[in-house]
Amino acid sequence: MDNKLDKFFKEIDGKDRIIGKEKKLNYSVMVLFCKIEDEINILFEKRAMNIAQGGEISFPGGKIEKEDPSCIETALRETFEEIGIKKERITNVTHYGKLLIPTGQLIDVQFGMIDNFSYDELKINPDEVEKVFLVPLKFFTEKEPLVEKVMVENRPEYSKGNEERIFPVEKLGIPSRYGKPWGREREIYFYNYQGEVIWGITGEIIYSIAKDIKEI
Repeated sequence: MDNKLDKFFKEIDGKDRIIGKEKKLNYSVMVLFCKIEDEINILFEKRAMNIAQGGEISFPGGKIEKEDPSCIETALRETFEEIGIKKERITNVTHYGKLLIPTGQLIDVQFGMIDNFSYDELKINPDEVEKVFLVPLKFFTEKEPLVEKVMVENRPEYSKGNEERIFPVEKLGIPSRYGKPWGREREIYFYNYQGEVIWGITGEIIYSIAKDIKEI
């Protein structure tokens, strides 16, 4: 057993492990930095109304499929499927980081560059995307977002379909306070650009990017 444990310690040493990743909804998105003349812009999509989170602002991306070789390939594939940009057009592709949010979504975030960008090269899939627009990068580095707070709660009950269960606090032998909702606050970042509200997962990613760039 000692030898097996030693091998285990060596194998996990230094790995960026996300515990419970297999239980999460795993997605990958592509943040595209689009250069037009001397200005860098970030590309956003407005989601089609007939899909999940319809009408909201997002980056190109989607669910990581088993056949995808990597999370980067997922983001490149989804970018092509949604707005018609081939991966050969995107340079300097880089993995930026991972975002884990309380609803159980794990978002892998990739960066990519497009030089001499033109709206004419887009082939928007109307089943997924209502429109595409650019926002100058400096808008985010020079402007602080509006910050609001919500409570993220664990509720001591479970309901799905006809199944309803109460969290068995006494049976589990845990403190009685867990028989009531418990949780913590969460900050949500909002950017309003020409009437389009960028928030949620997209707002949190943008906030992180802007913060990192300002700290360089």
